[in-house]
Amino acid sequence: MSQKYIALLRGINVGGKRKLKMADLRESVLKIGFTEVSTYIQSGNLFFTSEEKSSAILEEKLTQHLLEEYTYEIPVIIRTAEEIEKTITENPFPEAEDFKQLHLIFLKEKSTKEAVENFKELKFSTEEFKVENQHLYVNYIDGVRNSKLSTTLIEKKLNTKATARNWKTTLKISSLLKD
Repeated sequence: MSQKYIALLRGINVGGKRKLKMADLRESVLKIGFTEVSTYIQSGNLFFTSEEKSSAILEEKLTQHLLEEYTYEIPVIIRTAEEIEKTITENPFPEAEDFKQLHLIFLKEKSTKEAVENFKELKFSTEEFKVENQHLYVNYIDGVRNSKLSTTLIEKKLNTKATARNWKTTLKISSLLKD
């Protein structure tokens, strides 16, 4: 029985750099046995099904394939439909006024307890955040553009690769995984 997944690619098609056409990506992953392949917007949201049940094995397989196809490393984080649904129900900021300011940061690995404790000590006047397992919820109250809480800082402090999606995109991903 095939499982439905979302692969979240980090750092592609941002500011005209590391361009990757979604049509090319869709075609490319068919070579490694992914089925029912589709994408959503240009920021690297790849839907597929696979017989493989291990997200870690799929992440490694896709990362290696992308490196061979595009000659630069593209961090990949994979989640199941159930995992995405769980992140939505666990949202600690349901009262966030503007879903464009609410982001879900997907963490490749679960951070150590010590790293999470140190991260919680960071203080930002215009952000509130909460780490939950392999996810970080951030409410960028004054907008993400002026924030000091960047994905690079998050990766450094939590010692893992990460990629962010705004809440509207997260909800759309959930809806597309149900189709």
